[in-house]
Amino acid sequence: MKRILLSLGMIVFIGAVVAGATGAFFSDTETSTGNTFAAGEIDLTVDSTAHYAGLICDSTTHLWVDDNPTGTTRPDLIGQPCSGSWTLTDLGVSNKFFDLADIKPGDEGENTISLHIDSNPAWACVDVNITKNDDVSSVEPELEAGDVTNTDSIFDGELAQNLKFAAWLDQGATLGFQGSNDPTEGDNIWQQASEPLLFSNQSGPASDVLGGKTYKLADSTTGSGPIPAGQTNYIGLAWCAGTQTVGSTITCDGAGMGNIAQTDSMVADIAFRVEQSRNNSNFVCGNVLPEPDTTHSLRLENETEVTGGPWIVHSSDQIYADLAWTGDGLTFNYTLNGIGLAPSTAYSLIYYADGWPGNNPGAFIGSGTSNGSGNISFSGTPNLGIDLPTSPDGNLSVGAKIWLVRSSDYNGGSPTTGPMTAWNPSQYLFEGNVYIHYDDTNSPS
Repeated sequence: MKRILLSLGMIVFIGAVVAGATGAFFSDTETSTGNTFAAGEIDLTVDSTAHYAGLICDSTTHLWVDDNPTGTTRPDLIGQPCSGSWTLTDLGVSNKFFDLADIKPGDEGENTISLHIDSNPAWACVDVNITKNDDVSSVEPELEAGDVTNTDSIFDGELAQNLKFAAWLDQGATLGFQGSNDPTEGDNIWQQASEPLLFSNQSGPASDVLGGKTYKLADSTTGSGPIPAGQTNYIGLAWCAGTQTVGSTITCDGAGMGNIAQTDSMVADIAFRVEQSRNNSNFVCGNVLPEPDTTHSLRLENETEVTGGPWIVHSSDQIYADLAWTGDGLTFNYTLNGIGLAPSTAYSLIYYADGWPGNNPGAFIGSGTSNGSGNISFSGTPNLGIDLPTSPDGNLSVGAKIWLVRSSDYNGGSPTTGPMTAWNPSQYLFEGNVYIHYDDTNSPS
């Protein structure tokens, strides 16, 4: 009897399991298939048309042709290969806005550059930086004009100080990149009344206006809004070997360029960048920090004073200091290493602004003390509060002098101010007539 009851209990249990598995509830299903997010695009393409000496570079044949009816001062170039003109493309190593040799005083040219953004409106900025301003070689007219024998620095030239540039939004009768369908858009001629200049000083030497600067074409501070998608926008960039004057028109006079720039070579990078405007209403172009390999350098040398002429640079006597700095910025980020100095002596690194005694306005950069072997090493990140050079420095047109002097000779040993209060040039290191440029990005100048 026990065995029969056990079997019956097992049958009942299994039946309960089966009944549970076959039960049902009312239900319904609705399915949405293929849900997709697709990223939009911000694609910038650039074209360029180069003008030089009354010629135009044909973007198809890449040959210079006469840009009638202006005529040309370089008829020898007609039919010769040229660069600087191309149709809309993504920029690469072959797209050089300028690639000119044998520039002479009075030469001038202009590039009309157009930007085209597909699909979505965007903010736009342009970053420029000089990567070389090289003396290349030293010919007699250069030396007689006050230049010194070429050094191994790629920043010892004077061409960047003697090439002047002006830039504008070549948009016809409209302020900003909003398009007006005006026939004067992109005509390579500056319209004074309606086309804003990009540089705050209107025209300036390449060493300044192309020296590690960022210019806003359209950002949240320009007031014209982002660049609309599918619209072509133009920039005019005019250059002059000499004195460039911005009045009712932009003119060039070669009288402002002297022999000191002979044989020199300048190279610059020009980068356009865009960023989406949607959900980014407060975008500001700002300055882009230079890459590590763009660090600037200058060798300070032992020199012998020569009254009325270039000083004698003793470049082989193993008495020198190497100054390296990262370029323009909020602070002057530098490192100095020197050898062959007086042992156990305090030295000050200064911006010497002509004329004597050098506080015109001048600036104290930093200080250090040499060891028992006459070697010195120090660094710093001072906020100078001024550009180098700064008016009314007598060398404003060519750059700033940087000296390493005995601290006791600088403001009587109080290095936080100037000027020079003693003169012992045989114990100093000088810039070797290689003047520097530095833009203090938070200074009012």
